[in-house]
Amino acid sequence: MKTDLLTLTFQRLRPRLFQKARGVLADDEDARDVLQDAFFKLWSLRETIESEGHASGLATTTVRNLSIDRLRRKQVHPTDSISSTPELTDVPDASADDSRAETLQRVNMLIEANLSARDRQILLLRDRDEWEFEEIALRFDITPANARLIVARSRKTIRTLYNNQQP
Repeated sequence: MKTDLLTLTFQRLRPRLFQKARGVLADDEDARDVLQDAFFKLWSLRETIESEGHASGLATTTVRNLSIDRLRRKQVHPTDSISSTPELTDVPDASADDSRAETLQRVNMLIEANLSARDRQILLLRDRDEWEFEEIALRFDITPANARLIVARSRKTIRTLYNNQQP
């Protein structure tokens, strides 16, 4: 019964929720992604939804918050379009490879020196081994949200330390 209530309410509100997400993001594709993420997030709460008004409020708030989160992520980590990326040359640049290797070595040293063993392991599982947050959460007996938070804080710590070392 609760599943039907969530689904029916979400479908009824879908056009309004889409407009809300599109208003924040100004991109139809991102707005569709937010709606999908919102429904997925609400699905885990389906048993706690008591009424159509409750479902409506949760859906609206979730879409708004996810839209704002996505917008902030895009502002912090802007992506270039494929057409604006520089052309790759056929001749590899040895100095660029050395520079990348040196940067990677410095970042690894910062990770080893400044993160706890658990945080270091979580960061490496996510970034190097490309584990999903749910898998990390199961392995460390934490919530997926906590795993995301640990990864974000670890990245921020390493980025700050790395930027402070730059001449």
